[in-house]
Amino acid sequence: MKKLLIGLLVLNLAFAFSCDDANDNEFNEVNSWIRVSMEENYLWNERVPDKVDGSIPPGAFFGSMLDPNDFFSYIVDDPSFIAAEVEGGPTSGISPAFGQFSGSSGVFIVVQFVYKGSPADTAGIERGDIILEIDGVSLTTSNVSPLFYSSTTTASYTLGEYSSSESTISNTGISVEVSKVQDQFNPVIHSSIIEQNGSKIGYMHYSEFITGNNDQFIDSVDLTLQEFKMEGITDLIVDLRYNSGGELSAARNLANGIIANTAAQNEEIFVEFQYNDIRRQEIIDNEGVDSENLSIRFSPDPDNLGLQQVYFLTTRQTSNTSELFINGLIPHMDVNIIGRATNGQFYGREIIFGQDALPANEYVLLPVSLLHQNSSGNSGLNSGLLPLIQVEESLLNSFPIGNTDDPVLRAAIENITTGSKLLPKNMDRNYVILSDKVALSKGSILFNPRKR
Repeated sequence: MKKLLIGLLVLNLAFAFSCDDANDNEFNEVNSWIRVSMEENYLWNERVPDKVDGSIPPGAFFGSMLDPNDFFSYIVDDPSFIAAEVEGGPTSGISPAFGQFSGSSGVFIVVQFVYKGSPADTAGIERGDIILEIDGVSLTTSNVSPLFYSSTTTASYTLGEYSSSESTISNTGISVEVSKVQDQFNPVIHSSIIEQNGSKIGYMHYSEFITGNNDQFIDSVDLTLQEFKMEGITDLIVDLRYNSGGELSAARNLANGIIANTAAQNEEIFVEFQYNDIRRQEIIDNEGVDSENLSIRFSPDPDNLGLQQVYFLTTRQTSNTSELFINGLIPHMDVNIIGRATNGQFYGREIIFGQDALPANEYVLLPVSLLHQNSSGNSGLNSGLLPLIQVEESLLNSFPIGNTDDPVLRAAIENITTGSKLLPKNMDRNYVILSDKVALSKGSILFNPRKR
């Protein structure tokens, strides 16, 4: 089974192969499967060797063929890690940021936001709350991932308290019991209209690109745009600070509502995809040159806001489909980015399970199989999309989502209403925010170019 992480092209192929060499080297079978898989799927497949070296371990063999600029492809030796990530698990409705205490393995979680109507929301957990223990166990770099992402149906979060004067976090001893559900929540976390200095600004915090059952979350986005249009907004701010991607159809829907109306009416190109020659020809042969797996165009939308510019709030967690979405608008309207540079994940990655090979094995490959770019041919691979105004936020001194005192939102409002650019605001220095997701457990990644 092979799955493309951004959901554009899913093929179901089992690989049958024979050893390229006549010898009986230990890794011939697995490495032969790796070579065939990479030849057919890897974007830079010109680097794939013609023959298999069965004398080196699969991780090293896989790593030897990666492009020097590829920091995203990797191989693991346990499919359960990937299966859990793809299938998801029960959630309390918290969006986490992970921090590590200086000079120790101790970890804490800061709540970026809470989904409305989720168990965490019902339990009273709020943005900026700190979690030091889960089910009575102190968090560390080795246990935070299995504890937070466990498949249990309940969890107990022990809360911490931050002292800005002492730059310390202390344990309050207060625990909050929450249930966990296998569910999706409305990605429109907050929407409002901000009126300042003659400007009427529509603000929407959008957490992930998902469509939901029967397109219920497409409808929630459309209703928000309809409200903005009815109220006659003059400007738009879309908050994507913690949006790490999702479904392309949801991104396309929102883009059609935001893009300059002329681009929508003319059905100009939203995004283009690059593949290796084998994959590209396969798409053309099966789907034609107009396939949406090669390029996607805007389309007219009755909810189009008719604006010529848009503002996006971003962090390094703004990645993948979020970056595709922002980048796709840039050639067609005035796009302003406020916050931090985005992640630089301008790629799609296949998930190829060795359990479907012949003979089967326990490895999983995640090679980059495509790059996406806008109609001008530009992508921000590795560097990300750079902000017009760089503003740091501190989750330990955070404001509720949509509060105009939030420094990142305030910078956007000030630029809209006065043209000013706020100076960067440093984050607290007693911790380092790791990411919105914890990396796979140590030892499970056989080759990860980010660690080269």
